[in-house]
Amino acid sequence: MAKPKKPRSTSLPRPRRADLAQPLLDAAVQSTEHPGTIDVEPLLVALRLGALDDHLEEIATIVNDRIAALNAIDEMVAASHLHVGDRVRIGHNLRPQYLHGRSAKIVAKDGDKWIVRLDEPVGRFTNADLRLQAIQLESLGGPE
Repeated sequence: MAKPKKPRSTSLPRPRRADLAQPLLDAAVQSTEHPGTIDVEPLLVALRLGALDDHLEEIATIVNDRIAALNAIDEMVAASHLHVGDRVRIGHNLRPQYLHGRSAKIVAKDGDKWIVRLDEPVGRFTNADLRLQAIQLESLGGPE
């Protein structure tokens, strides 16, 4: 007769490794080679070892918020250089890839997006304008 199966635990208790994290974090902040800078390697080691597992969700939230803030700053800086009527080249950071490097003209601004009209229709964009972010456009100078 077969033994009854033991119920699986849905979550295993995580070992506490906070005691490992503190020396690594101290080393990150107290860089002796370059005073005033942060050596991130100890922090990365602490993450890899699981020393900061109890804080991963908070770390992920902070990292995602910081990336979003940096992207917003990049977008604002890029948008500050664009104006309706400007000639632009479509960058290499969007899809479909056959749009990369195509020249276009900014015809309008719609909220935080720029409406551009391709100089030469291509692919499915034969009669359509594209709505793009400023960071997806490279200025070619002023208006025509």
